[in-house]
Amino acid sequence: MKKKLIFLSVFLFTGCYSFEQGYGQFSLLLKQQKIEDVLEENKETKDRIEKLKLVKPILAYAESEIGLTPGNSYKKYIALESTSVSWVVQGAEKRKLKLKTWWFPFVGSQPYLGFFEKDKAFKKRDELKNEGFDTVMGGVSAFSLLGYYPDPIYSSMLDQSTLSEFIEVLIHESVHRTLYIPDYYSFNENLADFIAKRATVHFLDLHPELKINSQEYFSQYKKNLLAQKKFQEYLGKVKKEITEFYEYAEKNSEFNDESIFLAEREIKFNQIASEYKKFMNGLEIGTNYEFSFQKGKINNAVILSYSIYEAKQEPLEKAYQNAKQDLKLMLNNLKNCLSGSLQDEKELWNKVENCRSVSESKP
Repeated sequence: MKKKLIFLSVFLFTGCYSFEQGYGQFSLLLKQQKIEDVLEENKETKDRIEKLKLVKPILAYAESEIGLTPGNSYKKYIALESTSVSWVVQGAEKRKLKLKTWWFPFVGSQPYLGFFEKDKAFKKRDELKNEGFDTVMGGVSAFSLLGYYPDPIYSSMLDQSTLSEFIEVLIHESVHRTLYIPDYYSFNENLADFIAKRATVHFLDLHPELKINSQEYFSQYKKNLLAQKKFQEYLGKVKKEITEFYEYAEKNSEFNDESIFLAEREIKFNQIASEYKKFMNGLEIGTNYEFSFQKGKINNAVILSYSIYEAKQEPLEKAYQNAKQDLKLMLNNLKNCLSGSLQDEKELWNKVENCRSVSESKP
């Protein structure tokens, strides 16, 4: 599954990690060019130029039709020397399904750290391993500064996507700039994904000159949805079985021996991998889930990373239906429904599911 990183500028952070990320971000920003200048020079690849020409109409659509607020973002472009703009490292405890989180001002707890230099990401991953954590690491093509600073377009956003996927990515990142709930990273990612996919279909319908069949795009989207639903079913089964094993291991002294515990755990992981294809029954082929749960590449961090993205689409679908399938109204409703303090994630999703416009909520 593709990952898009929510990452805030160093100037809001403290500490050595923050200083290094601030320097990395500042170095990137020095390479910015105005998109209009890049188009005029016409020195980039044909594919990049084609996508850059679409930025302005995509943003105009996002503002007028959905009510997104990209502000001064996506007016500049940065050509990278790498296929990824950043690398994300996640950690999880070995004996329970619990992600390690880091807290930052304004954005709250985040289940990952992002690095502009790959070797520093590797170094952090190794540090977490030495501290006894399971880890997972991957490159990302885009991230959002959440409205605190203007976001540029990175070449990685262009190179790692088809034309329709680029439209989706740009709208996805603009959603983060419009509505973001600190501490609730799963909601933020699910909301951006939900809105971006539907908005992309509508945008393609409005622009037949792009010669992209919106129904083909939507068919692939629906195929992914079916695979996602089945995948989430399997993920729930996996989490239940692994949690039961960890609870059993905690009560049995033989598993105090780390080597015995890890060996037995690896047997469980291998069973998960071997049963995955059979459970999916071909639904995963040609979707984001085709290469999930690979043998030898499963640990708690991997399992939990699957839980962040696209894990909660049903409550958003209900909010969408409550808004009469109007994305702009849905977004406004959610802003109102989630404006107060939230006790926990359960309350958040309950509010999302029952979210309606203010006029409809009145008796």
